[in-house]
Amino acid sequence: MIAHRVEPPLHDSSFRRTIRTQQVIWLAIAFIVFCAGPCFGQEKTLTEQLLQESPEKLVLQSRQSGDIVRGAILFHQGNINCAKCHQSITGEKRLAPDLSRLDDKITDASLVESILEPSKAISEGYETLSVLTVDGRVFNGLVASQDDNLLVLRDSQDIDKLHAIPRVDVDESSPVKVSIMPGGLADQLTGRQQFLDLLRYVIDLKERGPANEMVRSHSSAIRELTAEMKGLILIRERNCTACHGSSSISALPAARPGPNLIWSAQRLNPRYLARFIADPQQTKPGSDMPSLLGQMDQAERAATAEAIVHFLISKTGDRIPEEVVEVDQDSIVSGRNLFHSVGCVACHSPRDESAQELPIVGSVPMGELRDKYSWQSLVDFLENPHVARPSGRMPSLRLARGQASDIANYLLQNDKLLTAVLDSPWAVDTQLVEKGKRLFTKFNCGQCHAGILEPNVASTPFEQLSKLNTDQGCLSDATGDWPDFTLTEVEANDIRAAVASEFATLDARQTIDFTLVTFRCTSCHSRDNLGGVAQDRRSHFQTTNENLGEQGSIPPTLNGVGAKLNPKWMRDVLVNGRSIRPYMKTRMPQFGESNIGHLIDLFQSTDELAETTFAASADVDESRKEGWKLVGNEGLNCAACHTYQYKLSDTMPAVDLTEMAQRLKKDWFYHYMLSPQKFSPNTVMPSYWPSGKALRADISGTPEEQIESIWQYLLEGRQARAPAGVVREPLEIVVTNEARMLRRQYPEIGKRGIGIGYPGGVNLAYDAQQMRLATVWKGKFADPSAAWYGQGSGSVHAMGPPIQLPKGPELYDSTKRMVRDDSRPDGYRFKGYSLDDQRRPTFRYEFGSVAVEDYFCEFNEDPSGRIQLRRHVTFTSSEERKTLRFRLASNDKIESSTDNEYQIGNGLTIRVPADQSAELVEDKQLIVPLTLARNQTQKILVEYLWE
Repeated sequence: MIAHRVEPPLHDSSFRRTIRTQQVIWLAIAFIVFCAGPCFGQEKTLTEQLLQESPEKLVLQSRQSGDIVRGAILFHQGNINCAKCHQSITGEKRLAPDLSRLDDKITDASLVESILEPSKAISEGYETLSVLTVDGRVFNGLVASQDDNLLVLRDSQDIDKLHAIPRVDVDESSPVKVSIMPGGLADQLTGRQQFLDLLRYVIDLKERGPANEMVRSHSSAIRELTAEMKGLILIRERNCTACHGSSSISALPAARPGPNLIWSAQRLNPRYLARFIADPQQTKPGSDMPSLLGQMDQAERAATAEAIVHFLISKTGDRIPEEVVEVDQDSIVSGRNLFHSVGCVACHSPRDESAQELPIVGSVPMGELRDKYSWQSLVDFLENPHVARPSGRMPSLRLARGQASDIANYLLQNDKLLTAVLDSPWAVDTQLVEKGKRLFTKFNCGQCHAGILEPNVASTPFEQLSKLNTDQGCLSDATGDWPDFTLTEVEANDIRAAVASEFATLDARQTIDFTLVTFRCTSCHSRDNLGGVAQDRRSHFQTTNENLGEQGSIPPTLNGVGAKLNPKWMRDVLVNGRSIRPYMKTRMPQFGESNIGHLIDLFQSTDELAETTFAASADVDESRKEGWKLVGNEGLNCAACHTYQYKLSDTMPAVDLTEMAQRLKKDWFYHYMLSPQKFSPNTVMPSYWPSGKALRADISGTPEEQIESIWQYLLEGRQARAPAGVVREPLEIVVTNEARMLRRQYPEIGKRGIGIGYPGGVNLAYDAQQMRLATVWKGKFADPSAAWYGQGSGSVHAMGPPIQLPKGPELYDSTKRMVRDDSRPDGYRFKGYSLDDQRRPTFRYEFGSVAVEDYFCEFNEDPSGRIQLRRHVTFTSSEERKTLRFRLASNDKIESSTDNEYQIGNGLTIRVPADQSAELVEDKQLIVPLTLARNQTQKILVEYLWE
């Protein structure tokens, strides 16, 4: 239960008795209603029907006819989502038991009872506690931790939400005898067969037991690097070898040159640069840049830094011209969403709506961006960060210009304009230029920042790293003529340990660890229990398909990745930005081949599998035919979940079948197919050959022979014949003498689509989320096969060539910017529909004070006899509205053929009555302006004509 807050007087015991009395009354009413239901002749629910059968009978039928693949889909599907509670993904205790680790005393029959009657027997350790606080708040949840001072509950409705309740605030606590698992879960299913499918998969989870965890799930880091290794990484990050020579450390990968100062001087605020050079840690806390001027007083530091900036600007030529950009609130919202989904918060702290940081330990500091960047310079940086920082420390997230612009708008959001941050022009002083050059040379800035000094300008030699006295200089607390990195005592000791160890070389595994941590790959990926997504960042790793569970949002482990992926594919992923997981919003960052390209050979040479014996294939053609059958819906039904030739499956867009043989090594594929959970404990994929025994006894061949057949089929790649189940026989909803309606998910609409087929062969799909006409087409009405076979999750498709109309509400206020995306618009409320005697709907919605009725019908256009579509829209306002518009069309090509006909693109004509004004406005829209008096009704008529 999510906490509900009321405002009683604190410590008022009569109030608390009243609360408890009300709870008892509501429970009594609920009990009476529940018991009275059958007396009023209500139809029995699926749960009630199943409870009349013996659990043993249901188990037997599930084993005989339950479809384990469909069961796996249901287990992870959004409306049921058993996986959210029942799989221990984060390494922490969840709200429900891990079904692969159930006690031996749990029988298959008891699983049936647990699903149908979850409160009958609650597993030990999963009882819910109800807590009433002294201020009248009620919390229900599982005890996550407790001591004498604090009680922490895991919210029963939101697994990742914790309630920390001081013991002094607890008035009463008592166990709840109702399970967190909701009752009536089976009623979310479409029928008995779906229950048998789900039960079959749950039985499989129990029987296969816990995987031999070759990999752990994506939990917090559980393996720590040694102090020596941490010290090496710090030496690389701080670029110590730029001054102190070390042949062994210089040979390590991941060199860390400083930022490109020519880029910075051309684009960044010079005053910011001067402040930063004078005192890096004060200007940007947490920066890797050391303070080189700490021995000076404040005035001397400021003068030195200013001279260096004059010198840098003199080396750049003209500054990049600045743009003045008007603040766009919609762009700011889009930027916030992008910042928190594409991967920025894997390293940086999340931010609130005003872009203020919400600090998380371990975040990379960004500093005050408004003082540093102009809008254009930040966009340039986000779009191509490697130009500014060739070390790859800031990776490329392959942002399009518009996406970089949106994120910049969010991070810099000023009150009025996003402009250059210069207070006044920075005039270069030639005398200061010369002084700055001398200082730049004196402080050896060119050791980290290339491209500024001429090659013949030598720097002061420094002691070799191995010969340093590590109790002096940079590693001491003293101030002197050396860089101050503001190291903590732990960091200084780690560097001392690294220097003392005198690493000659790192072996392959150490080099992999070194590189992954240096580039913070471990913020997203785990490898051999090192790294992984931290718990407090998990909510920002998002997916477009909730049915995939956390597999669809959390980046995969890197355990054994060299034994898994072919070298060419690995290079495509690491260097060329190849992706096979379009459902994952977090993007694979690009660090540059020169920075991480060495990982490819290291992974390939380090990772290996146990020796694999492949099944012989005497007749390859026959083997491929068998593989084709196995992949289809008459075999193992891989096509139920996996994409095929970029065509998404009905249920979830798992990785594409046609790229697997190109991507995966054959021996890894064998091992994975035999036991998916060993490689990915939380995979949606069921086990087809548990303990080496085929799950489908009716399919011939040993497990190895079946896997070989699938592999031979996959080798054909995109040329492979589509498996049965990918290309389905279409269903058809036939329209005769009255309209037919189907409320389902439609392409370009979503789940609030309403399709209507009208007599005569004109059809439309209406978007009840955005209150708009979304699609029109002619011919046969609709094919619901994807929704039918996909258990309600697929889209209904038009059976004729569709004409798509623009997104966003059609009725809007012209004084406010209209947003065209997939979201539900603010200020609109859909009010349903009514049907005429031919079952044609009139849709109703409200836009603020305006009530709208929207009615479509077919009509016969004389003299051609063509059936076309006519629309009547009625507007009534409870207050005066003068700035409303109703959009008829939006297209780059809108031409007026007569006074009242408009050609939209190449296929659609829109006609309005001669006395009804339509206008073409600058943003390539055809609109009807509306001016409504209070309580006045205005009507418009629109006709849609197309072949």
